[in-house]
Amino acid sequence: MRIPFFFVLLMLCCGINAVASSAPDMIEYPSRWGIISFDHQEHQRRAGECTVCHHQGAEMGACNTCHGVLPTTPIHKDVLHKLCKDCHREKRGPTECAGCHDPEHVDESVFQDN
Repeated sequence: MRIPFFFVLLMLCCGINAVASSAPDMIEYPSRWGIISFDHQEHQRRAGECTVCHHQGAEMGACNTCHGVLPTTPIHKDVLHKLCKDCHREKRGPTECAGCHDPEHVDESVFQDN
């Protein structure tokens, strides 16, 4: 009975590491307020556990897999602003808009919003 248990344990560990190691180093989020270049590897190192950000587990994929798609989930932007800003306040990361958004790439349509 020990061999199957060890095999299952090994598969679980390898599967989790495979998901974590397959994540991109950098992720770009498009935004009307300027592109957000997100250093996934650095955030992963600081957070330690994938579930700090990926509340359903990293195997669920990117946030916009559910958020902004499924009617029962809050929109992607609202989730990121809450999650990221709360963590940045706690860990003393940037909380101003230009700390994450690239002001050189602001969409002109934001200035025409009422």
